[in-house]
Amino acid sequence: MSQRVTIAVPDALFERLQPVKHQFNISAICQEALEMAVICEELKVQAAEQDNLIERLQAERKVLLKKIRQEGFELGVRSSSKLSYEDLRHFERVMPLATSLDDEVLDYLWSFLDLKEYSQQARIQDPDFAYLLEVDPQSRIVFAQGWLEGVVSVWQTIKDQVDLNKRSQAAAIKKSVKLSFTIY
Repeated sequence: MSQRVTIAVPDALFERLQPVKHQFNISAICQEALEMAVICEELKVQAAEQDNLIERLQAERKVLLKKIRQEGFELGVRSSSKLSYEDLRHFERVMPLATSLDDEVLDYLWSFLDLKEYSQQARIQDPDFAYLLEVDPQSRIVFAQGWLEGVVSVWQTIKDQVDLNKRSQAAAIKKSVKLSFTIY
């Protein structure tokens, strides 16, 4: 079934139409023009909905990457107990380079933790992250950056105490050496 629609055209177009209107179907031409206009508007609406989808997915990805960074941070905190004084000082020095890590960094991190004999089962708490770290290069980078932040945060917390104890020990050794020279 068809519905009637009345259209208005400017007087000049109406006058030009009169001598040629019997050569084409005005109704079919209007229907085709309306169909094209409706399709264009529907595509605009669909594109806007797609933009909303993209924005939503981008927001979800951002939240997920924050969770991955947090997971890496927590591993850094947990695994820092296996690190040496030199390791902690090294990671403090390289921390500014964390923004330039590449997606192979996770392989290096796992190898490093293997050398430190840090349990593989204790590395990732959420199994979904393990899969994501396998398939998404950015996730690997963010995880490793989080790990480095976790290690450095532990080091920043204890560094002054470690260095104070180190200075105290050095002073004690110096005093001991001085006493041993005066005894002989």
